[in-house]
Amino acid sequence: MAGRRYTRRHTRARGDSIVLIGALALLFCLSAAVPALAQGVVYVSPRGDDRWTGRSPEPSPDGRDGPFATLERALAAVRGGGPKTVLLRGGTYRLTEPVRLGPEDEGLRIAAFPGERPVFSGGEAVGPFQAEAGGVFSAPLAREPGLDAVLDGTRLTPARSGDYDPAEPIRTGWFVATAIKGGGDKRRFRYAPGTVDARWATPGVRVQALDRDRQADDIAGIERIEAARNTLVLDRDGVQPFREGSTFRLLGHPDFLKHPGQFAWRARDKRLLVLPENPADLDARPVVVARLGALFRLVDARGVTLEGLRFEDVPHTGAAVRIEGGEGNRVVGNAFRHVGTAVEVLASPDNEIRANRMEHLGRAGVDLKPGSHGTRVLGNTMRHVGEVALFSAGVFVSGCQNTRIAHNDIRHAARYGISVKNQGQETINTDTAIEYNRIEDTARETADAGAVEVLGLSDIDTRTTIRFNDIRRTGGLATDAAGRWLERHRGFGVYLDDLTNGVRVEGNFLMDTGMAAVFIHGGDGNRVHNNIAVLTRAQDKFLRLEWVPRAGIAGFLKDNAITRNIIHARAPVTQIVETHTGGEAEMDLNIIDRPGRSPGRGAPTQARAASGPRLPAPYFVDPAADDFRLRPNSPAQELGIEDLPWARIGPQGLGR
Repeated sequence: MAGRRYTRRHTRARGDSIVLIGALALLFCLSAAVPALAQGVVYVSPRGDDRWTGRSPEPSPDGRDGPFATLERALAAVRGGGPKTVLLRGGTYRLTEPVRLGPEDEGLRIAAFPGERPVFSGGEAVGPFQAEAGGVFSAPLAREPGLDAVLDGTRLTPARSGDYDPAEPIRTGWFVATAIKGGGDKRRFRYAPGTVDARWATPGVRVQALDRDRQADDIAGIERIEAARNTLVLDRDGVQPFREGSTFRLLGHPDFLKHPGQFAWRARDKRLLVLPENPADLDARPVVVARLGALFRLVDARGVTLEGLRFEDVPHTGAAVRIEGGEGNRVVGNAFRHVGTAVEVLASPDNEIRANRMEHLGRAGVDLKPGSHGTRVLGNTMRHVGEVALFSAGVFVSGCQNTRIAHNDIRHAARYGISVKNQGQETINTDTAIEYNRIEDTARETADAGAVEVLGLSDIDTRTTIRFNDIRRTGGLATDAAGRWLERHRGFGVYLDDLTNGVRVEGNFLMDTGMAAVFIHGGDGNRVHNNIAVLTRAQDKFLRLEWVPRAGIAGFLKDNAITRNIIHARAPVTQIVETHTGGEAEMDLNIIDRPGRSPGRGAPTQARAASGPRLPAPYFVDPAADDFRLRPNSPAQELGIEDLPWARIGPQGLGR
């Protein structure tokens, strides 16, 4: 009896073991079919193999398993029912077509392996190079390179015509144009005899041309050069007619290759020419020519996160990450370098672009296009904006509602820091918040620009807030009819342009901001309140008020109020407010602080701008050392002026 019981138990145990072995075998098969299901992560590495499972970040000792080699293979595994996280090991992943993400990738996170930086490049590596005369090196390149190339992490510049001097790159290398007819032509202009050679009209050569107001640059090819008429014809229309005093330069011809750090393309034998700073760099690394117009395309994607990645080598006409449709995506903690635009968003709401570093940008940091409502651009660092296309901005916004642009640090921009374009019914922007940003050194190469600009051509109440920003050094560069340079020309700190209504400009610090700290151009219902402006030159103004004659009655200024601001003059400024007809503004309880004088109402012509009582100085902690915090018990507080939230400005203030 006991033996029979033992036998039955033994038989049952053997059966359970068979079932268990079968279950384990089935689980093994499932894990092979759906890689990394148990771990929840798929790995990609330059040392990987797409035949492996992707379950491990390292190749196995026997070389039979490990990470995938390509993101495409990892995405196939994820879309087959695998985990929603892909981690990439450090290294360079060169793309020949964009990574495409869509609705099937909802909730996907593509991120860097901890402590490493995977790099996605859209460039073509060119080399090896051989020496030619004059320190020039050449390598085969079948297609013209455009204007974007990099050597050893440094942007090469296209060889430039004229008297270009690398020590003065902004104002040299330009020719002065003469209008082809009275009002100028958008495609043709004349040049001075002997300045342009008809042989320069070859494939690969570009013309960069600006009207004398330098509002926008046109980068175009050459249709023809009419030497007998000293006329250059572009292959497309420009934005503005080219009037007397317009400027232009030619880019990329071998004849211009004279300075280290430049490149050109020789069309007759299809070779890339480089004059390197250090020839040894060409032995160590290839030149990379930007090719792909986008590295990642998110089309109707939802809830996708890109985190900790690096994006490089995108032409100035392209964008590293393009988000089209969908919603709720996040671009967080990435690095963008030598790309045209870092992130472009079109018709996709509720996205977040946060804590990225964007530098050496051909055109822009972030470009929000119509329909991208509720986007948050937070805590990003942007440096050297508009290195190729001068019509540029750290952040562009057009046709969006409820946008928040906050805690960013934007420096060295050819044109705008932040530009909100409202140019008609399709591009209306409302409820935009621009706050806690640090913006320095803008309008370096153009005029009619603001560190923060809002364009309001639709003449609506924009309900825009511009508050608690630290804005310094706004330039403004243009030419007169003879082609002479105009410095600090129509550059502004905050520029409310062309019928911009309903903006609250509050609690900003504005220092050395060109023609005026704040410019209201034909707008209504704007409030300029509790700002601190530091005027550094005698011709500087705190406020410029100007009507828009072409808009008729709508172009008159109405219901604008300028109250409780402090204007600190470091130079003998004679005019704080400049008015060009078209309406009055309420001005009350503003302080003009002229060091060495008793502050108060100031000169009689400024009585309305400084209508506060005579108060004892000083107001600030240490203005000579640029410390413009209000002193404890500052007399400005008697007028209700509040100190600015200095610690919250810039990326370090995000989350405070």
